[in-house]
Amino acid sequence: MLLKFRKGTIFATIFDMKRTPYYLLTLFVFLCISAGAQDIAIDKNKKYSALAIGFWNVENLYDTLNDPLKIDEEFLPGGANAWNTPKYKTKLQHMAEVISQMATDAVPDGLAALGLCEIENKQVLEDLVKEPLLEKRNYKIVLIEGPDARGVDPAFIYNPKYFKFISARSVHVPMVTDSAYNTRDELVVTGEMMGEKMHFIICHWPSRRGGELASEPNRISAGNTARKIVDSLLKDDPKVKVVLMGDLNDDPIDASVRKALKTYKDPKRITDTEMFNAMEAHYKKGVGTLAYNDAWNLFDQMIMTPTLVKCNFKDYQFYVSRIFNKPFLAEDFGKFKGYPLRTYAGGAYRGGYSDHFPVFSVFLKEKTEKKK
Repeated sequence: MLLKFRKGTIFATIFDMKRTPYYLLTLFVFLCISAGAQDIAIDKNKKYSALAIGFWNVENLYDTLNDPLKIDEEFLPGGANAWNTPKYKTKLQHMAEVISQMATDAVPDGLAALGLCEIENKQVLEDLVKEPLLEKRNYKIVLIEGPDARGVDPAFIYNPKYFKFISARSVHVPMVTDSAYNTRDELVVTGEMMGEKMHFIICHWPSRRGGELASEPNRISAGNTARKIVDSLLKDDPKVKVVLMGDLNDDPIDASVRKALKTYKDPKRITDTEMFNAMEAHYKKGVGTLAYNDAWNLFDQMIMTPTLVKCNFKDYQFYVSRIFNKPFLAEDFGKFKGYPLRTYAGGAYRGGYSDHFPVFSVFLKEKTEKKK
C-alpha cells in the first residue's frame, strides 16, 4: 500500500478525485489526522507502505462440545448459558464482522496479524478464519493449549501475504497469591513481517479475582515473565522487533506494566531499556476498552521495543494506535449505553460481540524509489 504526501495540499494536487480508489483517499485522511496522542511526524513528501497489527479479547469463544479436561460446562447446550450451535455461529459471524473491518481505513487488506484471547481450542479458531468475511485473507492460526482451568488460551492469526511463520512456544506464568490456580501461558510467535524479523508475545494476564490489590502480585509476576522473554530476545539480537499485546487486566499506569515491563508513553523519549506503550496516551485521555461500574479501563494494550519506535521509517515503524469502538460494537441505550455489547450480560444472552473493544496499531515504512 503506497501513498505520497505533498506539503501544503489536501486532496486536489495529490489525487484525481474521480479516478483515485476510495481506499487511497481514506488512507490519506487516516494518516493525516491519526497521529493523535502519540504525535509522530511523517515527511509528507515521501511514500510509505503500511501494515496493521491488532489484538482482541473476544469473550469466551467456546464450541458446544464437552471437553472433560476443561471447565467448560457453562458453554454447553445444557449449561448455564444454554450455549448451542446457532449462538456459536452468531459469535463467529460477529467476530468475523469486526476483524474484517479493523484497520481497513489504513490498509485495504486489513490486519496483517491479530492476537486473540479467550480461545478454547484450535477448531474454533479454524472455524473463525473460514468465515466468509475472512476466508479470502487466508489467515493461518497459532494456538498452544495451556494450563488454564477454563481451557481458554491466547492465540494468533496471520495473513501469510505479510507474515512468514517460523516458530511458536508458550511460557508459564507462576502465580503468587493463588498458587493452586493455573493462569494462561504467554504465547511467543516468531516470524518475518514483510521480510523483517519480528516476535509477538500474546498475553492474557491473571484476573483481578479476589480484588485488585490482593491479586496484583500475580499480574506483576506475569509482567516479570514477559520482561524476561523480551530481554532474552534482545540479548540474542539487540535489533530485533518485539510486540507484546494482550488483555493485561491492568491499566497502562499500573505496576505490572510500568515497573515490571518498564514501559513509557512517549516514543520520542524512549530508552533502550524501556518499552513503548502505544495505548497509554489513550488511557490518559480517559478512553478505555472495557467498562465496569461506570468507569473505563484500558486493559487491552500493545507494547513494543524501541526498535519499533525509531520514528525514521527506514524500516517498519510504529505510527499510530487505535481503539476499534465503532457504534455497532456498543450498547446503544439504557444504563450501559456506550459499553461494549457483550455476548452475555447479567446472565442473559445479548447476542453481542465481546466485553472488550479491540485495538490495533499501524506501522509505516518509507518506500524508496528504485533507481532506473
